[in-house]
Amino acid sequence: MELELVVNRLLDVVSGTSARGQWQRRDVVFDMMDDYGSKLCVTFFGDKMNEVAVLKPGDKVIVSFNIASREYNNRWYTEARGWRVRPAAPQQEPAPAQPAMPPLSQSVEEVADNDGGDLPF
Repeated sequence: MELELVVNRLLDVVSGTSARGQWQRRDVVFDMMDDYGSKLCVTFFGDKMNEVAVLKPGDKVIVSFNIASREYNNRWYTEARGWRVRPAAPQQEPAPAQPAMPPLSQSVEEVADNDGGDLPF
């Protein structure tokens, strides 16, 4: 999934040890830019943390992430795991409207007074 979001805040780096060895993760809270002020917390692991280390609150970014749910002790937990963050393209100014038609070189009255003598037929 990919969404354009605004960085709200970066949480502290969390590290630990599992059966596979050392791990690190960092959660980033984003504003979802909707009518309800929704927030989304996305977790970044390992080398992906370097991509989020340069973010500042207020940055507009495009976040690519996967959503997964898992069960533990008869309860379900859902997590958004980020795998890419890139700056959002700056808003481009809308193209200017087409210019108005240039003014006629003759007035309507001059055209009506023309006897049509210069027509080839």
